[in-house]
Amino acid sequence: MSYSSSDFDADAVTVARTIHLAYRRAQFVVARWYAGGFDADADAATTNLVVRCTELIADMEANGNAKLNTVLAKSDLKLPGDVE
Repeated sequence: MSYSSSDFDADAVTVARTIHLAYRRAQFVVARWYAGGFDADADAATTNLVVRCTELIADMEANGNAKLNTVLAKSDLKLPGDVE
C-alpha cells in the first residue's frame, strides 16, 4: 500500500483543522474559566486542562503568531475569532 502525496496533503489539512479548532476552543474555554469563577468547584483534571489550554494559546501566539499562521495557511475552516 502506497501513501500518495494527495493522501499526505489530505492528512495535513485534517491536522491543521484539528489544531485550528483546538486553538479556538482553548481560547473560548480559558475566557469562560476566568469570567465565570469555575475554578472553585473544578477537579484537578479540569484545572490542569485549563493550564494546558493557556499553554496552547501562548505557544500558538509566540514569535509573531508564526505557528498559528502556519496552521491557518493549511486549515480551510472559518471559525469565530479568525480574521478575514
